[in-house]
Amino acid sequence: MKKQFKLTIVALIFSFLGFSQSGLNIGGSIGFPYENYEGYEFSFAFSIDANYLFELNQAFDLGIATGYGHAFGDNYNYYVGPLVGYDRFDTPDYQYVPIAAAARFNVNSKLVFGADVGYAVSLNSDKDVFNNDYYTGGFYWRPMVGFNLSERFQLIANYIGISDDYFYYSSVNLGFSVNVN
Repeated sequence: MKKQFKLTIVALIFSFLGFSQSGLNIGGSIGFPYENYEGYEFSFAFSIDANYLFELNQAFDLGIATGYGHAFGDNYNYYVGPLVGYDRFDTPDYQYVPIAAAARFNVNSKLVFGADVGYAVSLNSDKDVFNNDYYTGGFYWRPMVGFNLSERFQLIANYIGISDDYFYYSSVNLGFSVNVN
């Protein structure tokens, strides 16, 4: 009886995994940050993305998305005043994990428009001189355009925006994704 139960559980798990990979997409991109919160400069960014999409019809897919993003902080000199002169500010790196809803619209077999909308959870624990967090989580949006190279591979151009009450991060990204069927 125990063997049959274990065998049934294993068979259900494998059948679920086989089904769940039909809409699983994994990708990566490099980013070029711009228009960030005043005083915070980033030099380069990358992100790793994963989404699971359910096909509602031939043109529209809906699902969930997550991943990991990392923006590398830059340093710069700023003018303090005539007595002090210039001082150096090092922007700390920014790491986040988005938790979002994902939607894709298939224009034709090659062109895809989409967006991920949700919340970005900050992984940073850095504090400023006033003991405030440098970065907190915030509203996350990622509009994108994809070009299908084949049924498995897609080139992607997207924008990432994250905002809360005090911080704003944005970048333009280029990357790829793989459909894991």
